[in-house]
Amino acid sequence: MEIACPKCGALNWLENEKQCHLCQAVLRRCIDCHNFDRSRLRCKPLNYDMTAREAEQPSLLSTSTSCRFYIHGASARPAPPA
Repeated sequence: MEIACPKCGALNWLENEKQCHLCQAVLRRCIDCHNFDRSRLRCKPLNYDMTAREAEQPSLLSTSTSCRFYIHGASARPAPPA
């Protein structure tokens, strides 16, 4: 699945890449995951609470980067302009 980078908007293949090929931003963000409860800032499958910064601006060591429960929610963000 191709997704737009949350930082620069470049298209990246989500299954093969952890970082954007242009700006190196982390692609898997909890805030974009279908399993993330935004009102409680909680990962439902892992039962893990986090800060807003971790959910929106993860590092390579963050939970979302390699999470096996990550499901990109298409409705989490508007699609980039074509």
